[in-house]
Amino acid sequence: MWRKYHRIVSLIVVLPFALVLVSGILLQLRQQFELIQPKAMKMEPIAGKKLLTIDEMIEASGEIPSNVDQVIWRPAKFHLAMRLKDGREIQMHPQTGVILKNAKRYTNILIELHQGSFFTSWGQYLVFFPAALGLLFLTVSGLVIYPWRRQRVR
Repeated sequence: MWRKYHRIVSLIVVLPFALVLVSGILLQLRQQFELIQPKAMKMEPIAGKKLLTIDEMIEASGEIPSNVDQVIWRPAKFHLAMRLKDGREIQMHPQTGVILKNAKRYTNILIELHQGSFFTSWGQYLVFFPAALGLLFLTVSGLVIYPWRRQRVR
């Protein structure tokens, strides 16, 4: 009985699990691959020069304000990045406004794929949540089946 349901559930769970697995691996490696997440540019402060305001930063980027999703300022690293709604990331010097890098960023898409929200809430709750429950069942049923299999092989 356990084996039959174990096989059926594994066929149902395999695609969502593979998507979660592959996206998780890519997210773990995101800092090694520039294509997934642009590397942070090294920026040096200019003594005596003030930081630009948010409006000045947006103006220097050449973007319209409604396209800016996040402005990320890391004072300890003296690093400024603007993430745009179209998936790009602009890194600029926070005092001069010089754009150091303008690159596509795929991390958000991978996160959405990993958690299932890429397919809207129905995908997250009607596909990925049951798949997670299926994986829990596969774990328990595998632990139940495994000792029987070892006895039979002897």
